Amino acid sequence: MSQVNPIPDGYPQITPYLIIDGADRAIDFYHNKLGIPLDKRDHERAYLQCDRGHLVLQIANSTGRHQAGGPMHFAFTVTEETFDEVVKKFVTSEYRTRGPIDRQEPFKGRALFIFDPDGNETEVNTRYLYAAPLR
Repeated sequence: MSQVNPIPDGYPQITPYLIIDGADRAIDFYHNKLGIPLDKRDHERAYLQCDRGHLVLQIANSTGRHQAGGPMHFAFTVTEETFDEVVKKFVTSEYRTRGPIDRQEPFKGRALFIFDPDGNETEVNTRYLYAAPLR
């Protein structure tokens, strides 16, 4: 039986976005019960910071900034080399994309958003290579 690598090479972290019904209840569960540090919270979402990524809790039907593909998406932080390979593979593919986006200071890093065949949005970015982003 072959071994499966739980963290694929070039993809050191994943950032799940979870749609929630009530922020207080979700923050209580993830922050107070599970102990994931609360980094930031506003009226539509909360960011909880993990050692190798973060968890985003977003109120259902919010008007958040991720509306282009819906608030629910997953983010992978990759190396610059892997990012270039992903861009080359996907920007001319049959999959709908947004980007690549090249951010400057203080939000240094690049991002590409890819929509899978079911319309789920996946973000591939390099921004966490340059310390935690400002939110």
